[in-house]
Amino acid sequence: MVPSPRPTHRQRQAQETKDRVIAAARSLMAAKGWAATTIDAIASGAGVAPQTIYAAFGNKRALLEGMRHAMLRDSKIPELMADAAAEPSASRRLGLWAQLVRQQMETSYDVISIHRQAAASDPNVAAAYRKVLDNRARTLAGFIHGLRADLAPGIDEATASDLLWCFSNEEIYRELVEERGWSADRYQQWLAATLVAQLITPPPRQPKSGL
Repeated sequence: MVPSPRPTHRQRQAQETKDRVIAAARSLMAAKGWAATTIDAIASGAGVAPQTIYAAFGNKRALLEGMRHAMLRDSKIPELMADAAAEPSASRRLGLWAQLVRQQMETSYDVISIHRQAAASDPNVAAAYRKVLDNRARTLAGFIHGLRADLAPGIDEATASDLLWCFSNEEIYRELVEERGWSADRYQQWLAATLVAQLITPPPRQPKSGL
């Protein structure tokens, strides 16, 4: 495989500017909401001219896409997904999924919330967000397909995918961690145990050895 060429100084500068703009937009939208955050305010927060943002992204909708890519990069979700898919034990695989969800929420809950806000007020964002959700559904279905031999009796792949979607929802994280004061460790342990209990056949109990 031919290695990718190293970015030039100008390319690195351009990426650093984009990252700064995305960080400013993310902070402002999390604090003030999607609708109330203007390009001028983002430019001020990032220390750039508004024209720089229009040249780099075009509009607020493109900033959302930039946030999503930065979220995937910084949260290491693809790497965690690969580790979970490669784990042969069904219960440990679900434990890795719980770790993945925790890490995504800790690093990206604000971005998920901003996307929801924007989708509720902008039809173009709503259409793009629908594609993101459809892709998520395919990802979850693929993950469950890898567990098909271990699913509990009466739980088909479609039902298991729906349950995985439900328990991985960001609102459950918000309610337990942000509202009820659970630690992230407790949330992850609860999610792992719940997924195992709901989705897979428990291993047979070992008979007690005689004395």
